[in-house]
Amino acid sequence: MEEKRILLTGFEPFSDLDINESSEVVKLISNTGLQDIEIIPSILSVDEEGTESSLDILKAMEFDAVIHLGLSRDSEKILFERFATNLISMELPDNSGRVVKGSKILENAPERIKTTASIHNFDEEFEQDKDVQWSNSAGSYVCNETYFKTLSGLSNSTIPVLFIHLPKMSEISLNRQVEVVSRAIMVMVTRPKLTVVGGMIKDLNGSILACMRPEGDAWSGWWEFPGGKVEENESLKDALSREIEEELGVTVYPRSKVCEINHRYQDRDVNLHIFDCGIVDRKDIVLFEHDESRWLSQEELLDVKWLPADLPTIEEWYREGIPNSSPL
Repeated sequence: MEEKRILLTGFEPFSDLDINESSEVVKLISNTGLQDIEIIPSILSVDEEGTESSLDILKAMEFDAVIHLGLSRDSEKILFERFATNLISMELPDNSGRVVKGSKILENAPERIKTTASIHNFDEEFEQDKDVQWSNSAGSYVCNETYFKTLSGLSNSTIPVLFIHLPKMSEISLNRQVEVVSRAIMVMVTRPKLTVVGGMIKDLNGSILACMRPEGDAWSGWWEFPGGKVEENESLKDALSREIEEELGVTVYPRSKVCEINHRYQDRDVNLHIFDCGIVDRKDIVLFEHDESRWLSQEELLDVKWLPADLPTIEEWYREGIPNSSPL
């Protein structure tokens, strides 16, 4: 992989704290290094000057990604911040003695700005990590102020930016925090290439099953073939059987491959394999991971909003008919 450059920032201690975990994690990762990644570390002051110093660094050098780290002293988990809010309201003075109550960070700016990191890729990477979760509020202190100013300053850039709030090391060890942040860095600067499987599942009338992505998913509200990602050392058919059982609570035995699609999303490349999974009784379907399902006839195939990777196949079936199922 071509070497990538990332700006990794933390904060100095503030208030009554002797240590700020965010700066400790920055130092540890910078000292250890990551393969093919040039880490540019910066420990920010907890004041107005510190909130703007990242933009000065970004003007001086070219970067592939920015990760800000901060301390959330009341949190029990590592928090990926989904939004920065145009609000500063301090309960405690910053390290310069500044106290601001209920003010906008920037005039003529949006009320909030969403992270430009790929939420989908982070969801895939940290799906099994119970001590990591998304947060919808970065607070209203210097952390949020820094995040908002960086996102606003890079609003016309393609550089992904994410703020990660870290807990006290008494909640999660520094080693574990370093591990999570290191993985987050890799997610920010690499483009995943995923092998994915989907099932063409029919009812007795020949309609196919479509499932809607759940609330909170990066593609919430979009529809797809049931299925999922192929794990390491797993065959395509075994992966599909596992995914269908996890998602729908039914056992299927994939037959012939119906089609194969290569699709380039903005943040990933997907190689999708659709298999004929035969006929399933409608009443046996139980949704464990989707918000809704529908059985669609040929005439109804375009009644829902399909994922971009699935849509070309669905459009072809709408024109030419749903393929016949092959015998076992």
